[in-house]
Amino acid sequence: MFLIYAHRGSSIRYPENTLPAFVHAIRDGANGIELDVQLTRDEQVVVFHDWTLQRITGRKGKISDYTLKQLQAMDFGIWKHTSFAGVRIPTLEQVFKRVTNKNIMINIELKNFFAMRNGLERKVVELIRLHNMEKQVIISTFNPFSLGLLRKNGCASDIAFLYFGRLKEPWKYAKEYACAYIHPPIQEVTGELLSTCNEQELKVVPYQVDTLAEIKKMMDLGTDGIITPRPALAYRLLHGAPERKKKRRRQ
Repeated sequence: MFLIYAHRGSSIRYPENTLPAFVHAIRDGANGIELDVQLTRDEQVVVFHDWTLQRITGRKGKISDYTLKQLQAMDFGIWKHTSFAGVRIPTLEQVFKRVTNKNIMINIELKNFFAMRNGLERKVVELIRLHNMEKQVIISTFNPFSLGLLRKNGCASDIAFLYFGRLKEPWKYAKEYACAYIHPPIQEVTGELLSTCNEQELKVVPYQVDTLAEIKKMMDLGTDGIITPRPALAYRLLHGAPERKKKRRRQ
């Protein structure tokens, strides 16, 4: 199965990392959702990418400076368009409840590069176990230290070695941390990389796959999937236009 992960949901048209972006990603034909998680001040796992709140909400500070209740009083949609005014920040648990019993994979990226040893790994593993999502989840992070903590906390889901820039022999790091996947930037994907990873029994799912030409190139090279903000475009390349479901009210 070729994995079409919607990067922060269908984030070209909808406010990233929100339930509307995830719901519409599935309608657009994605069989996977890529999202980012962080801990609030009261240690709740919420879905959010940036290190600060400024770009999305106009507020000062970080996710970890606020409680879940305080964050849910903020608007996380109006920055994209006034039609999304009132969209709230979702918890990881809310996302799980939306995709339970659906044939959808969830790629959870731990945003802990600047917040190590805060318990995020443990909290995420606990939520995965609570909702029986082990087989539907892949966890990735730019933080190698975090990969080790996931196993120490009993993570039963597949783990992806996520990296940026140029990295010599990334498969060696992936094997060292018992990863099943490599998530490289698109610029690093070559036939040689794919061949070596195949020999090492590692699946390759690149990110920053944003244009029609890039999506087609990754498919032609033979990657195991892509992470793209345009899942509908990727679906059409694979299968033709997706079947549209009856529209529902925006969440």
